[in-house]
Amino acid sequence: MSNRANCWEYMCCGREPGGDRASEFGICPAAQAEELDGFNGGHNGGRFCWAVAGTFCGGEIQGDFAEKIGSCYRCNFFQYVKLEEGSENFTMTTPGLLFNNYPD
Repeated sequence: MSNRANCWEYMCCGREPGGDRASEFGICPAAQAEELDGFNGGHNGGRFCWAVAGTFCGGEIQGDFAEKIGSCYRCNFFQYVKLEEGSENFTMTTPGLLFNNYPD
């Protein structure tokens, strides 16, 4: 596992387990997506958050991949991960790994 920043660390959203906004908005599905552990060197879905529904962006909980990918392309964190991983290591999506884990 790398020591690279996960989305909740980079964005300071507070939705990670024990985060200061987790009780208000719930724990981010990316922080709980164990199936995505290691993608782009992240913990759980922390560096693959664009493929996880229900992540936080601009103060609002987002929808699924198709609904949010346009804003993800413009996201500083997305660009940061893409640059840090390089074109050979960057994972945009993998068939079958688009999650619809909407918060309850």
